[in-house]
Amino acid sequence: MPAKARTTGRATATNATAQAREDILNARAISTLGAGVVSAMSAVGAAVIKKNKAALDKNPDWFWHMFAKCEAKAARIAEQAARDPQGCGDATFIEAYAGQLPKLMMAALESRDKALKAK
Repeated sequence: MPAKARTTGRATATNATAQAREDILNARAISTLGAGVVSAMSAVGAAVIKKNKAALDKNPDWFWHMFAKCEAKAARIAEQAARDPQGCGDATFIEAYAGQLPKLMMAALESRDKALKAK
């Protein structure tokens, strides 16, 4: 047990590295979520992917990279919202995540389209 006690205070294996990376979800944070929250995240992610199938087909590498970044950012925003004293924990997390992921992905797609048209 002493080894576990030493690591429980750390949110990530390397906080600086994880904070610098925008495209990864913290595995430790995900493991603390309930099964319903993870299931809801999967459903929202699947809906966003299905809605943007044309963009996925055009450039899969870019799409998956941006999806991972948007997913991680939405999870961070949702985590902050869930910590609000007025929030309801998992329900607030799901609501914030479901609201943010589609918006972030649409913004990324619009930004890419503008950049491609500017060329």
